[in-house]
Amino acid sequence: MTEKVSFMAQPSISIAESIIDYVQGHEHLFSTMLYSKHDVKDSRFQFATASLRVDMVEFDDDHQSGLAHVSYGIHFFWPCNNQDEIDTFQEKLPFEINNNQIVFTLKVHQPWVVL
Repeated sequence: MTEKVSFMAQPSISIAESIIDYVQGHEHLFSTMLYSKHDVKDSRFQFATASLRVDMVEFDDDHQSGLAHVSYGIHFFWPCNNQDEIDTFQEKLPFEINNNQIVFTLKVHQPWVVL
């Protein structure tokens, strides 16, 4: 399943800065997709709130598409010793630009099935 997240670039700043501001400011729109790559049925895992960061914005040669390199955290609780940890992961999120509208197409993964 795919989801689209779109927004207009801010005219007062660069497209890269618009992407950084929007992604980091709207974490809830991206966290579901990123979290779906992990074992979401295990209640010991959670998306680490306020962990989504854009590390780099890369444009293709035509400047009409590119990748946002992001990092985020997954919080894991170890009930046996009452400790928790946050592991950091990296992803590349593809986007397209059309008339100053930036569109991310995000793939939401289906929950893991344990056989």
